Amino acid sequence: MDHLASHLHRLGLRRLGRAALPALAAAASLGACLTNVPDPSQAGIYACVDSDDCPGGQSCLQKTCEAIELPVVKIVNPEDEKPLTFKGDGVPHTEVLTVNATNLTLRELSASNEAVPGEGHLVVFLDEEEVGKIETGDLTGGVQMELSIPDVPGVHRIRVQARLNDGTDYDHEGGAARNLLWVADGEPHVAIRDPWPGTVFTLESQGIDARVAVIGDIQIGPPMTGLQHVHIYYDKTFPMCKEDLLCATDYSGVVPDDKDEFGPVFLPEAGAGPVTLTGVIANANHTLFTIGEGEEERIVFSEPIEILRSNNL
Repeated sequence: MDHLASHLHRLGLRRLGRAALPALAAAASLGACLTNVPDPSQAGIYACVDSDDCPGGQSCLQKTCEAIELPVVKIVNPEDEKPLTFKGDGVPHTEVLTVNATNLTLRELSASNEAVPGEGHLVVFLDEEEVGKIETGDLTGGVQMELSIPDVPGVHRIRVQARLNDGTDYDHEGGAARNLLWVADGEPHVAIRDPWPGTVFTLESQGIDARVAVIGDIQIGPPMTGLQHVHIYYDKTFPMCKEDLLCATDYSGVVPDDKDEFGPVFLPEAGAGPVTLTGVIANANHTLFTIGEGEEERIVFSEPIEILRSNNL
């Protein structure tokens, strides 16, 4: 209270006396509370990087504060890391995609192409190729469409992106849902699940978090356990890199587990443009893990994912 009295004195309010201080303190407290109430009239006038930059509980969308709750998208089916048995006949697997979302009202593109926060549609990607749009239905109960998964061993990625009807994405964390599928042929496979292909990073040197997934007769864990783990390589080509000792030992980070554990990966300072990240299974002593024998011997590495280095963030 003495601190408040001193502040009021500096403001020239000392004539109110100490008896008025409790009422003023209550009013100040009420004013602070009121600033946490979203004010729709103030939406769209504040710039932001994330929602912590926005006043009154507003949300950050496309670098602008909006007085809405942002959509949260979820893939209900197929479940994450579901294995599909490799058939070898080239016939795709058919899966029913079920998606639900909160805080998003679907609007057909033919009815509106305006960017109305809280409205829009969903775009479905398979292996980062657009395969469909969802423009109608009740997302609270779940909306479905069929997916055709190539009968190609290894990982396949599903991404469902909420999008405003002017073509811009809901760019917050909950604006997209991402699941992996496996086509399992009995061989070990590894995939990078974070970062997701297309993620943008600044040009400065930095550490990022990476996660991986594996399938097959293999178990990974921290090197001190004696199990295999995963090396992450920055912009290197496999399997050719295996034959070059300097290349093979120049990995950018280690992911020690596939149980939602992150591993630190170093991104060097770079120019603008796309680069790749590749995951390779390594032994506990950091030599590259191999399967097969003789001429059939091979390392186990992921399909490289492409990320983007950019100064436009």
